[in-house]
Amino acid sequence: MAEVIVSPGVLAIENDQSFVTQQPVQAGAAIIGPAVKGKVGIPTIVTSYTDYLNKFGATFLSGSNTYTYFTSIAAYNYFNNGGASLLVTRVVTGSFTAASSSFISASAHSAGSPYNTDVFTLETISKGEIMNSTGPTGNVGTLLSGSTDNFRWQITSANTASGTFYLLVRQGNDTNISPSILETWGPLSLDPYSNDYIEKVIGNQVENVASDSGEFYIQLSGSYPNNSSYVRVKTVNQPTPNYFDNVGNPKA
Repeated sequence: MAEVIVSPGVLAIENDQSFVTQQPVQAGAAIIGPAVKGKVGIPTIVTSYTDYLNKFGATFLSGSNTYTYFTSIAAYNYFNNGGASLLVTRVVTGSFTAASSSFISASAHSAGSPYNTDVFTLETISKGEIMNSTGPTGNVGTLLSGSTDNFRWQITSANTASGTFYLLVRQGNDTNISPSILETWGPLSLDPYSNDYIEKVIGNQVENVASDSGEFYIQLSGSYPNNSSYVRVKTVNQPTPNYFDNVGNPKA
């Protein structure tokens, strides 16, 4: 804690925030129930009904009919009547996993012949079959299973001189001629020692429910907090450590 005399009789005190205890998250109400998408079994704060829709979805199809879970109706009524924050925990039956990105191939290895390998893999934060998006179909790059609830990715501005690229997270039902960009990340790097390393920028943490002597808590695995609202980096299979040599040139 530092003290600074601003003027005679005025003393400014700077508090060291590293010793200030973080306060628990405040929520006006809590809901436990099924949802269209979202984290499973992980309590999640939402601050508006729009935020709820983004994280947990609204309607789902069963046969040819559209239905809404009571969880969504309760959230709508809560915010419609002046609620400010809501703690939502999604429950499911059966086994659900996150959706992983499709193949991201490298161009060639040092011998000059092409090879196929996943450079890195993205994974959706939300779980369930609804997150799967496959394709393409048609001449405008539409995805067979693309929807407003799932996502697709695009790499742009790849620069071998700097070893960086940009990653776009797009809405699953958009097209190549009319992209709907949800997030833009970059410049990104595959160099673990760079501040732009993809895992550091986007995040790679996974939340799981664990227990200790009957007490349940959220256990985090992964070194970097998730900054993206939609995806995390599952693996980096082709890192490029120390991308530049001692004189600043890209290595072979």
